[in-house]
Formats: sequence, C-alpha cells, structure tokens
Amino acid sequence: MANKTYDDAHQIRICKGDIDYQGIVEHVNEGVVIIREGKIVLANNAFFEISGKGPAETLKTEFSRFISGADRAKVAKYFTERLFTEDLPDRIEFVMPRRDGDAIIEMKVSVVECGGVPAILGALTDISERRKTRIELERTKERLESILHSMNEVVVSMSATGYWILAINPAAEALYGVPVRDFTSGENHILSFVHPEDLGKVKQFYDNLPEAEFSEEQYRIISRDNQVKWVRDEGHVVYSGRGTIRRIDHVIRDITEEKKAIDALKQSEAKYKGFFDSTSDMAFTLTPEGVFLDINEAGMKLLGFEDKMEALASNVEDFYVDLTERQALLKAIYAKGHVEGEHVRLRNKAGEIIEVAITTRAKIDDFGRVLYHEGIAHNITKALEDQRNRVLRNAAGSMCHYLNTHLMHLLNSKDAVAEEMAELNTLIDEVALSHLPREIAGRMKRIMENMQDYCKGVTTAYERISEVTKALSQAFHYEEESYVAGTILDIFRSYGYSGDD
Repeated sequence: MANKTYDDAHQIRICKGDIDYQGIVEHVNEGVVIIREGKIVLANNAFFEISGKGPAETLKTEFSRFISGADRAKVAKYFTERLFTEDLPDRIEFVMPRRDGDAIIEMKVSVVECGGVPAILGALTDISERRKTRIELERTKERLESILHSMNEVVVSMSATGYWILAINPAAEALYGVPVRDFTSGENHILSFVHPEDLGKVKQFYDNLPEAEFSEEQYRIISRDNQVKWVRDEGHVVYSGRGTIRRIDHVIRDITEEKKAIDALKQSEAKYKGFFDSTSDMAFTLTPEGVFLDINEAGMKLLGFEDKMEALASNVEDFYVDLTERQALLKAIYAKGHVEGEHVRLRNKAGEIIEVAITTRAKIDDFGRVLYHEGIAHNITKALEDQRNRVLRNAAGSMCHYLNTHLMHLLNSKDAVAEEMAELNTLIDEVALSHLPREIAGRMKRIMENMQDYCKGVTTAYERISEVTKALSQAFHYEEESYVAGTILDIFRSYGYSGDD
C-alpha cells in the first residue's frame, strides 16, 4: 500500500531540470530524503520504514516533525550552515520520535541542486541498537574499570612480545610500593621486583605462557621498602579475532599470609604425624559411625590387627565389651565436643579384655556436621591391676596387723597360764610335803600336766599364725595403715569372699 502511494506521488520529476532522483533512491537500503526549504520533497521506502510513517504523512511535510524537540534547533542550525559551508562534518545525530519509541538516527548530509535551489540530501541510518550496544559497552567498561580499581589483586596486561606493560591497576602500588605510572611509563617492571632466587623460574614461566595459554606460578618479590612477599601469578593469553595473540594478562595476588598459614599448618601436621606414629598409646581417627579412618602401629598392636588394611576395614564397635559404654562416650562427645580420660573396656582379637582411658574430640565442619572423631586410647589395664593389687596388699597387710594384735593377746594369755601353772606346781609340792592324801595330789598333778599340754597347743598355734602373717607381710611389702574390720571385710567380699568362709 505504501509503495503504491509512493509511486502515484512520484510520476513527475521532483526537481525539474535535474537528475531523476526517484530512480536512484528507490532501491537504496538507507533512508533517503531530499529537504528543500525545510520540507521533504523526496523520500524512499527505507525512510518510511525508519520513521514509521507513509508517504502521505511524509511528503511536503516539515522535516522538523521527524526530529525530537530537544534536537530541532541543533539540526536546523546544522542544515543552514551546511548549505553554505563545506568544512562542516558531513554527519549529524538526532533523536526521531516514533510510535514504537524514539530512535537514534545518524544522518549523512550532502548538498544538491533541486529546482535551482540548494537542498539537503540526507541518508539516514537507525543506529539505536548500535548506540545501545556502544553505551552498554561503555557502561561495562566503566564497571570493569571500577572493579579493577577496587581489587586487591594486581591485574596487568602485557604485550605478546617483549612483555611491555599496556595497563595495570592501582593495586600494584600497594604490592610493589611504587606508583602505577612508573609501570605504564616503563620506568619499572614487575619482573624487576622478583626475588633473585626465583627470577629464573619466573622468566621461564613468562616465556612458556604463549604456548601454555594458561598457567600459574608462586614466587617471592621484594617490594620497594624491602619487604619479602609471596605472590601467586596467574597468566593467560588473550587472542584477537584473527587467532593471533593480542596480549597476555596476569592476575597477581599477595599470598604472604596464606603462605605463612599453610607453612604453619604443614609444621603442625608434621608434629601431629610424628606424635601419631611415635606414641605408645593407640592414636586413631574414626567416622561418626565408628569405622577406622586411621590408626597407628601401637593401636594395631593393641587390638591385634595384622596390618593397616585390616584395621581400615574394621569398626571400633566390634571391640567394645559393652556397647553402652560406646553410646555414653558418643553422648559426651556431642554434648561437649570432647571427652578426656573416659574409661571403657575393649576386647582385642585374641579375646583379651583391655581397659583404656579415651581422650577424643569431634571435628566439626562449618555447617556443624561431625566429620570424624580423633584421639588417643591409653591402656590402663596394668595400672588398674596394680591398683587392685595395692588394695589387696594393703588389705592383707591390715589383716596381718589385725591378726597379730590378737596373737599378742594369745601370747600374753599363754604366759599368764604358764605363770599360774608354775605357782600351782609349787603349791602341789607343798601339799605333798604336808602329807596330804596322795590321791588328791596325784590328781592335781595330772591336771597340771594337762594344762601344760594346753599351753603347748597355744604356743604351736601362735607360731603357725605368726609364720602366716610374716609370709603375707613379706609377700605384699605391707606398710601399716589404719583399717577397721568392716572395711577389710568389705574389700574381701568385693572379690568373692563370703563372710561364712
């Protein structure tokens, strides 16, 4: 429809006596207009498409209607000057209002003769998308520059050959201690700050980058104030559209503190590993479910493992005499994060029961999840046995002391009976000399002999008990302590002694 209207309106020559412009512009892709005395006297289909208006709304219309109010005066002045001045630029930009939104127009301007009058021949191009792209690129560039200026890492671009510094961000001042302009002017180069002992490997790193395309290296630098710093240098190649190397970019980070922390961690790990391997206690690392992640030689020996592979395929719960002890241990770990000196009983592969004191802690990640348990188990079986033996020794010694006390009473009684018998013998002799009846004297004599026999039995019993108590004292190296009879009996009962025995 637009084409038909256009054809109907242009069957006559627009500029009498001049070139037939219609035939030229009909097939031009750019919007073309001829403006004479401010009005459009010719326009092609491309212009109709750009402006969004048909021939009836365009021809013989003031061109200013196709310019935004903010740009009209600028364009009118330019047209006036362009008609009579050849030195002006041949292009001008303005905003064209449209029904579907404003468009940014670039117009290339020439001056032509039209009906004997100078006129403006304009070739219009809608550069809205191009301009938006350019604006977005500029904004992106500004954002990138802002990011680069705020970064703590040094970002530097170098030429593909010669390593000339093309650009570098302000972070270089803090790292190297010199102004950025010293790098861009060529007065300083980042390679001049590399530690002499590392310079060889750094140059090799730089030389290999074009072939490697991406690589990184850690090395030392010495800043202007003589501080030695560790850096991580990441370099990558940037290619042009033709596949050639355009530049090589580097991101250089100060890792001095990180390096110190890593070195300290390595030293700590080495010390821990040394302790782990050398301690005579069982050192272990377990999953929360009890599977062994690691165990030292002492631990493998304690539980009876033949090798590390067997140990790592085992679960510590299989070695507990009573699993309730394991459950109580876990409860304490999760409540406090660690336990110290907790006594549990384990049974090794040979069936021997081992009592251990466990000190362990739970390793927690940033989300509060338990990663593993680590700790040591100190074998206290012998210590507890020695403690029980000390109790028994002291108990036996106390019993000896207790018996000896009563033996002294027996000895005293025996001596007293002996004295009484001696006096009775004397009386018997006197009675006999007094010519008392021989029969009574004889009976008294027999009684005295019996009493003497009894005294011999008491003496023998005393000697036997003394031998026993002496042997107990020597066997247990008894040191006298104060015990009451009830305490001693309680100790013996705890080991199966019955009060009736």
